[in-house]
Amino acid sequence: MEWEFFNKNKDEVKHIKNETVKEFFKQSSKWNKKAEKYMNNPGEAKRLLNEAVNKASQNKGGPLKEIWDSLQTLLSLIRDWISGEYRGLPSKTLLLALAGIVYFVTPIDIIPEFIVGLGLLDDAVILGWIISQIGSELEEYRLWKRNGRVIDVEAIKVE
Repeated sequence: MEWEFFNKNKDEVKHIKNETVKEFFKQSSKWNKKAEKYMNNPGEAKRLLNEAVNKASQNKGGPLKEIWDSLQTLLSLIRDWISGEYRGLPSKTLLLALAGIVYFVTPIDIIPEFIVGLGLLDDAVILGWIISQIGSELEEYRLWKRNGRVIDVEAIKVE
């Protein structure tokens, strides 16, 4: 029932999305600091990833439905980065991806999870925005997965 509101009020939803992204920008240093901790601690990053996978699997419908496939790719990319299998990811991209995952699992964010019907909207908006920002890196990762190639940017030196 609550999702009917979003179908009927597209202008209001667009406004909520725009304001959510603006607020995320204002708070970006907070989310980046948290994400940096995970970049430097793969064990904690694995715990974060498990939390995100669990939350996502419990909320397949609603606003996550629109980004579901890309979200699964993003979670897979982070899993392969944690395991060391995939290193073809610029640190800036990894930081943004982890900041999005931290935001997603944090229950008190721009729109707290306890606000029924809206609590996941901001999560989906932020993850969708991040996915759009790192789209080319996600596509490279998809190709890597399909082809089974090893990409290691640290091994490539340009002089």
